[in-house]
Amino acid sequence: MGKFCTNCGAELYDNAVFCGKCVMSVANLSQSIGAVSNYNLPRYIGFSERINDPEVIKQIEHNNKKGRGCIFIGIPLPFIIFLIVSFVSEEIRTADALVFGGGISVVFLLFYLFGSYLTNAKRSWDGVVIDKKTKNKSRRFRDGEVQNYIEYTIYFRTDSGKKEYSVSNSYGAPDYRDYYDYLNVGDRVRYHPQLAFKYEKYDKSNDSVIPCMFCKTMNDIKSDRCEVCNSLLFK
Repeated sequence: MGKFCTNCGAELYDNAVFCGKCVMSVANLSQSIGAVSNYNLPRYIGFSERINDPEVIKQIEHNNKKGRGCIFIGIPLPFIIFLIVSFVSEEIRTADALVFGGGISVVFLLFYLFGSYLTNAKRSWDGVVIDKKTKNKSRRFRDGEVQNYIEYTIYFRTDSGKKEYSVSNSYGAPDYRDYYDYLNVGDRVRYHPQLAFKYEKYDKSNDSVIPCMFCKTMNDIKSDRCEVCNSLLFK
């Protein structure tokens, strides 16, 4: 083991003649790679090793530190504010301030812990896009206004057999369709929960653009760094 099929990304057994997943001949794959190498053309096939690049690791740690700094200031803030108000005003008792302020701070802490769990690199997985769907939906606001929007859902099957999905809506951030437009049924992907753009393609050989995993900007596939934030592209 240790080698991977350049057609579908599945791991190959030693001395394998065919890929056990897509049944592509290993010999044909080798000839194909050799033919492309002769012309010095990049194939952009395979998951990038840049997730382990010292620059990328440092950037991830820097982003995490900024997030932790903000949350560690925000968590005790309600408790402190309620406590101060109880000292300078008779409208709230100290005991009540401890209960309400402390309760809100605990909720903030739980949100932080849940977010840390969702972005933990250990939750990474490899899988395949198995379906894509859109659905017209609407929501009603308190003033009676109705907003129509589109929900975009991508379904994945991980290598362990688990089903995952990604949902985005047409209201909100301008880049709501990034995953939906970038990924196609049959694409092999790697999920990076610690990054802003969370899905990396295995086979980028037919793409003209590549996403920045940090700021989500789409860049020319020939570029090595993001044109907006200068981060290394996952090639």
